[in-house]
Amino acid sequence: MTLFMKTIETKIKTPLLEKMAEGLLQAQQEIDELALQLSLGKSEAKEKLEEVKKEFIKGINTLKKSLQSALDQPIPLALKMKFEAVELQLQVGKVQSKESFDSQIKLLIVATIALEEEIRSLLHKMEVKGYFGHEIEKFLLKLEILRLKFGIKKFEIKEGFRSEMATVRKSIESFRKNAKKLKALPAEAYDDIKTEISSNYKSLKNAINKL
Repeated sequence: MTLFMKTIETKIKTPLLEKMAEGLLQAQQEIDELALQLSLGKSEAKEKLEEVKKEFIKGINTLKKSLQSALDQPIPLALKMKFEAVELQLQVGKVQSKESFDSQIKLLIVATIALEEEIRSLLHKMEVKGYFGHEIEKFLLKLEILRLKFGIKKFEIKEGFRSEMATVRKSIESFRKNAKKLKALPAEAYDDIKTEISSNYKSLKNAINKL
């Protein structure tokens, strides 16, 4: 049993809950900002894709360190290969056409989802508590916005998006406040927390679909 697992064997500590909530809030804010920038014409999809890729390279490095710490061992070969597959796609040069843009987005999504599934499987197998999906979920949502932007001449923020984002923001703020109030939760409550986080990410995706 790792040190990380020992700390939450009987209770999920408040700092862990707050970290989950803060990660979710940061993701929502970054998605909102990206959509706004693109709608105002401050960024082109091709240039922004390169920025998002660079951000995710940093996120990948942070994720690796967090996982290694939580697992208390080197990252297994199967997971290492999934990381390398994503990193390979992130190193692909700047796109020049709609076809190459679509292709790169598609390959990035496939590789990233495969990484996410491998992480989820490993954490379940090792019985490690914690949420490690913020960077991945955030990256996938940004890719979806960029895909939409590149496919249309005029990118506008519609009322449906604003309304959905406002609802998600309230839900996240509520989760964040509750996380700060609680001293600890029973370890069995972890699944409920993970479900709530996943639900908020689904709501963010629903908002993006209304752009």
